[in-house]
Amino acid sequence: MKKILTLLLLVISMHSFAQSYPISAINIILPSYPDANTANWGTGTSMLMITANSKPQNGRVDGSVMESRLLITIKKGGAIACGSYTSKSAPQANFNLPTKVWNGNNALAFLGKECLLGQGEYELCVQFFGYGTTGVVPLSEEKCKPFSIKGKESLSYEPPQAISPANNAMLTTAEAGMPVSFRWTPLVPKPQNPVTYKISIWQLLQGQSGTQAIKANQPIVSKDVENLTQVVINNLITGPCRPPYLCDFIWIVQALDREGKPLGGNSGMSEPLTFKISGNSNTGGNTQPSSQMMMGGANAEFKIDSAVCLGKINGQFKYHLFAHYSNLTGSANNILLNDNQAFAGYPVNPNPGPGLNLRNNIRMKSGSYNGALTMNDILESSSGTISNITPVPSSGFTPASLAPNSTHNFQFDFATPINNPVQFTYYGLVDDVLKDKANRNARNEIDSLKYPRCPCNACDEIKITANLAGEIKNNGNGNLGFAVNLFAGPKKVKRIKAELVYFDMKADDENCLICNKSSNTFGNFNTASTTNSNFSGGVTTGHSAQFDALGDIDISSGIPLKFTLSIPPLVSCCNATVNFCIRYVLTFEDCTVCNLLDCYTYKITGCPKN
Repeated sequence: MKKILTLLLLVISMHSFAQSYPISAINIILPSYPDANTANWGTGTSMLMITANSKPQNGRVDGSVMESRLLITIKKGGAIACGSYTSKSAPQANFNLPTKVWNGNNALAFLGKECLLGQGEYELCVQFFGYGTTGVVPLSEEKCKPFSIKGKESLSYEPPQAISPANNAMLTTAEAGMPVSFRWTPLVPKPQNPVTYKISIWQLLQGQSGTQAIKANQPIVSKDVENLTQVVINNLITGPCRPPYLCDFIWIVQALDREGKPLGGNSGMSEPLTFKISGNSNTGGNTQPSSQMMMGGANAEFKIDSAVCLGKINGQFKYHLFAHYSNLTGSANNILLNDNQAFAGYPVNPNPGPGLNLRNNIRMKSGSYNGALTMNDILESSSGTISNITPVPSSGFTPASLAPNSTHNFQFDFATPINNPVQFTYYGLVDDVLKDKANRNARNEIDSLKYPRCPCNACDEIKITANLAGEIKNNGNGNLGFAVNLFAGPKKVKRIKAELVYFDMKADDENCLICNKSSNTFGNFNTASTTNSNFSGGVTTGHSAQFDALGDIDISSGIPLKFTLSIPPLVSCCNATVNFCIRYVLTFEDCTVCNLLDCYTYKITGCPKN
């Protein structure tokens, strides 16, 4: 009986020792609904923080603790869903203080990889390991914190809007045969993860509406692009529109996430736009010369085939244009483009621009032509500036002349400060007996830039400012209060959104943060209000507030907005710095959506020093 009692006491003693780990009080701070991408847990509202305590030995951190390894994993249903390490391969924890804190990217490094987590319930688990006489041994209990990944809130995004070709646009057969640029607005607000934009184009059948074509027909074009708001489609048509097909088309663009799920209202789809292709029916007939052509021994055609927006640079709207100049079928003569022959005895061009007074040498000018027409210019515009013509007109890649039924394709950049409609003129000279005479036959063809303003410049005319009204104040109850006067014009406003897109609070000492509080309540809007009776609304989610106008409201004189923002509690007499950013997203009367990002800093001062 004595032996049995002794053995039982020994077992109890060993069990008690096994549970007395040198590392304890592990605390995990992670929002209940963090970002699905663990790469975003290093900063902001999804920041990960881990704290742990060790038992000092003679006032110092024990050697086994200092050499400990930290294993962090993410589990789903008990199985590891994210994490690169095991208890044997986990990195050293660098546990060199009695109370140690790992936060942000420092903590994230122990996970070993970045993961994009799907919707569902998870646990983030932490445990310390070391080496004993039997190999790897635990130095702490495993501590796990549950969290959830929410599904995509698609209605929180404004879907893309199709822009060009505009609704009811008319393309010529030549334009449709060249690369055609399709453009749309981006998803608003911009998601953290990449967005796939799927463009689909349908051709209508006889008796069909556009909606019926989308539902019943297969798209003739379906193309995906990532994080772009334009795409160039080649070979939109390959021949005449033969019955039962019409030369009528309809197109939409849809925003999708990485899993192919729609983002935004209306299943992420834009409203459909229609366009037509003129002169492409299978009716036969000969090409008729333009009314702008001078009838001589050649018929010419100059067309702007497509244009790509390059954005607004140094106050200039910039485009890259694709064009062609043709000597049409049925012409009797070649058209000279690049023979570089001088006009013998002819007066010098009074408005030459750069270049010599040659018969077909490039001249680029800004403004209307105001001199005697000496046929020195290959290409000019009614306003703005032409540059970067490719191929260079004076090179061997630009033909000296165009034979009948031949085409010269080229491209160039165009800049204009006001983005008004513009005409381009391409100059050609008929290669006949009059080519050196004052009354020579010319083929001066004109076309216009018929494209809407760049979508990337839709907000250039809009001015948005948000001025702090007074100081940011700490009310002492875990909230910062502040007010702004928001101004926007010249357009009227339909809706105002305020999005808290960044929050960070750094204490002067890592031990100043109280770790036993729920971190999902920090860095959120608690209240949002306005005294302007034309708007109603408030906080919609923790990171978003919205105010809807009763109509289209002019806020060029300002609208007052007040917010309170939750902050983590601090240990008494500690100092900290709070940084946060708010994106003000405004929807205007014409449904243009523009935004302003403002960032703020507030310093929390603890007990004053004596």
